[in-house]
Amino acid sequence: MAKPGIGKVMDGIKVRIGIGIAALVGLVLTFLAGQGVSQIPLRVYTIAATLAALAFTLWERYIWKWKPVRYFTGVPLVVGTWRGELLSSYVRPDGSSVPPIPTAIYVSQSASKITVTLFTGESKSVTEHAKLINDPDGRWRLSWQYVNTPRPGVRDRSERHRGAAEVYVGSQPGEGLEGAYFTDRRTDGELRFPEWSPVRYGSADSALAADGFSTATPFVGDR
Repeated sequence: MAKPGIGKVMDGIKVRIGIGIAALVGLVLTFLAGQGVSQIPLRVYTIAATLAALAFTLWERYIWKWKPVRYFTGVPLVVGTWRGELLSSYVRPDGSSVPPIPTAIYVSQSASKITVTLFTGESKSVTEHAKLINDPDGRWRLSWQYVNTPRPGVRDRSERHRGAAEVYVGSQPGEGLEGAYFTDRRTDGELRFPEWSPVRYGSADSALAADGFSTATPFVGDR
């Protein structure tokens, strides 16, 4: 049975942080004002709530990425553009197979939310639901459901469709992301992304032609 995903793990941590901050701020301000706990003014609660909300925002956007924090949570940092290939099981009417398709995905990641956008030369997919899951063996996998929209010029042979994909985050530098996908067109295949860039690309053409990619290092100890 899989362990909780990134959202549940981070939500639990945020709740504990918020409660701790609110309680600590309330007590500190109360004692500084020389009042008993039963006489805490409303403005103290307001200040405590404001600081807790600020802490939540900082955690959601920045703090969770810090290496010491990720050593504690174990959550991999997969945000950025990944480059590799898609290997489809589709067999053409003439009986020939489809050669590997150069592919890129852009992953947007915060403490509680993750999205995946996949690009090829002929189509683009948009995430409907995505999550990072920690398996019992300690590996992390990125799983998402998507809607794929081909370019108008290829829709005579490639229709708009839905699908799901899942890739495992490698445990050693250079392993990148590897997994599989399937679609409601009854096709499936493999996904391999050994290269990574922190830059956000908006198309397959720009991502596949770029020089700024390096060996993938999404692991807690690497960055």
